[in-house]
Amino acid sequence: MIVRAVVALGMGIAVIGGVLMVSAGRWDLPWLWAYTAGWGLYAVVSAGVALRYNPELVAERMGPPSDRDRLTRMLALPPMLGHLVVAGLDVGRFGWSSVSLPIHLLGFAALTAGWGFVAWTFATNTFASSAVRIQEDRGQRVVEHGPYAIVRHPMYLGVLLTAIGSGPAVGSWWAGLVVLPIIPIFIRRTRLEDRLLHDELPGYRDYAQRTRWKVVPGLY
Repeated sequence: MIVRAVVALGMGIAVIGGVLMVSAGRWDLPWLWAYTAGWGLYAVVSAGVALRYNPELVAERMGPPSDRDRLTRMLALPPMLGHLVVAGLDVGRFGWSSVSLPIHLLGFAALTAGWGFVAWTFATNTFASSAVRIQEDRGQRVVEHGPYAIVRHPMYLGVLLTAIGSGPAVGSWWAGLVVLPIIPIFIRRTRLEDRLLHDELPGYRDYAQRTRWKVVPGLY
């Protein structure tokens, strides 16, 4: 299981770096390297946190037996890959965007916050599956502590922050625009998952009354 997880993480980082560099046509772009390295560091830390605190979660996320929302992966892939291609073209070939150092840093701050929420979720919730499903086989129960005391779907808050931060971090406003469809895609997924949990997970309705916001405190 650990070997499979390491291979999967390595392949993911290789795809990010490879698409960026091939699209850019250059290898001497520090912000692209910093972005790729940031994702690599996040992957190592989040996997380490999951293995340390919730090792069962790693197996669940690598191969859940069912998923009531396979469509999200299909919808999310084009903007995820597309924004990497556009970022490489913008930064490496055409120079469409002009991004100042403070904006770069703000982008990385949003990314870091997003990565942090995901890692915090992995440390807190052993049922944080990559699939929308009720894990009766694992005795799923409501989790209310950690980031779940702030919002009901903290991992999707992490996704939102990384989507907002990616374009500015890498130095491309156009890449940031291309990745924005991730937001409505995950709003849809949040609504589907939250409805499922309300209907089928004991105790979730009471928890939802205590923790009002789904993803963004004060907004949604």
